[in-house]
Amino acid sequence: MSRATLLAALTASAPLVVDTSVVLSYLNGDDVFSGAAAIVFDDLVAAGTHPATVSAVTVTECLVRPFRTGPAAVATAQTFLSHFANLHVRAIDAELGAEAARLRALTGLRTPDALVIATALVEGIPTVVSADDRWRGALASFPALRLVHLKAHLPV
Repeated sequence: MSRATLLAALTASAPLVVDTSVVLSYLNGDDVFSGAAAIVFDDLVAAGTHPATVSAVTVTECLVRPFRTGPAAVATAQTFLSHFANLHVRAIDAELGAEAARLRALTGLRTPDALVIATALVEGIPTVVSADDRWRGALASFPALRLVHLKAHLPV
């Protein structure tokens, strides 16, 4: 993994919207993107230089496997989502829902993906960090948003 390229891709002292895929990689700790996700959370978000926002839909998606696994796994995930330094969960309200619907109509994205991207647009956060390959084309329609895709920062 190229720590240097990932750090260079994330502008100094900039807030981020982090996709579910990155949170899951961080929490799982054993997939191809886990190292890059650890840099995002441990080196940037926790340090306060890059406060992060996740959509409430990310909470839902991140808790499915822990609920299947057991109470200890649920507690670990909930503690991370509720208490990780400089991590904010954006609630889904009517404004965010309408923006997500607009995104779905324009791009055909699935509702969870549209909600995460709508979070960035509604919150005015220009940088979205993801490991989801489906987003590249969809975000091209929104020049105000910049995708930092973790795949671009893995060893070749």
